[in-house]
Amino acid sequence: MAKYIIKDMPEGMGNNKKGRIFPKMQVYTEFDNDKVVELINKYSPAFSQGTIRGVLDTLSTVMKAYLPMGHSLKIDYLGVFSLSLQFSDNKADANTQETSQTEPKTKYRHVEIKGINFKADKKLVKEMNKENSFEHTSSNPVPSSSYTPQERLQRALQHIDKNRFITLQEYANLNDLSRSSASRELVAFVNDPSSGITTKGAGSHKFWVRRK
Repeated sequence: MAKYIIKDMPEGMGNNKKGRIFPKMQVYTEFDNDKVVELINKYSPAFSQGTIRGVLDTLSTVMKAYLPMGHSLKIDYLGVFSLSLQFSDNKADANTQETSQTEPKTKYRHVEIKGINFKADKKLVKEMNKENSFEHTSSNPVPSSSYTPQERLQRALQHIDKNRFITLQEYANLNDLSRSSASRELVAFVNDPSSGITTKGAGSHKFWVRRK
């Protein structure tokens, strides 16, 4: 069963007074592109992972080409994508001061893309509500992996053999672990010469490879 926590809504947000609360989904891990492709392939094995990657890559290309032209993209049973804009500076161009008082002050301001809006398909939301329930938690629990430590090690080694290395997030996603649990386990593997895993890099550029 999925978990949620209760958060206080900041005063003024959404025209709400101080003291309002709202439920927030307890998120355990962020699935990267490889994991998403793997999951789609799991539910639709008729499509190869290569085909799935190609479709996802092409979708991003289509979005990049058509959203800036003023179009929105609707995908049935998923939702609608559209652009949101913002001023790229906080001040109007100097020319604004020389324009007539009747002209809009924003006429000469620079605008850029702020992000991509996504509105989920109501059918998708309705089906998810039918199939799921949520339980309140006051802590930040992490999911328990369905694999044993040895199985997680072997899965990591297979990933390394295929991709030459594995990152912390990839290891966490691969084995259904939180980042903190994944980090502790990788440290233990590195300290054990028989694991076959060692580390390279540092900080955000740290990754794990096969021990030579």
